[in-house]
Amino acid sequence: MRRHLIAGVAITLLAIMESALLPLVLGAAVRPNLTLVACATWAAIRGNEGFVWALGGGLLLDLQSGTPFATHTVGLIAGNALAALLNRTPTPVLILRTLNWVLVTTVIYYVTVLVVLVLAGRPFDISIGFADVVLPSLAVNLVLTLPAHAILLRLQMRLREQEGFLTQR
Repeated sequence: MRRHLIAGVAITLLAIMESALLPLVLGAAVRPNLTLVACATWAAIRGNEGFVWALGGGLLLDLQSGTPFATHTVGLIAGNALAALLNRTPTPVLILRTLNWVLVTTVIYYVTVLVVLVLAGRPFDISIGFADVVLPSLAVNLVLTLPAHAILLRLQMRLREQEGFLTQR
């Protein structure tokens, strides 16, 4: 129970940083998708728990966004679901698996957001959207995946130790 509470607090802080703090600090420059990176990395490492993180993180982002409600949630869940389907071929190097997972999730997330914006009738240039938002965000997300993977892999090892201890009792 404690780990779910800690995960909830961590995702909440990441969503707030992503939507409120980073725009102030970085301005119109590229903004990393902290919530996406954390959720996709955890899903690559831990499996289904990453989907719970994606649901919670997506809802938090939706509450803070001007896009139609559930845009971020659907993007995160759909991206992680497609990454899970593509992950059926085992990748021997866990960091490559995680980088692939974040890559797929980022692309699907942004495709979802762009489709929703088109359906909502919001005007934008798709080529500028991809060149100025999607590709730079993809690059930043992949770079941020490296420290996120290291941190979350250590967390995974601690959880396995605790779970092993609990099952031995």
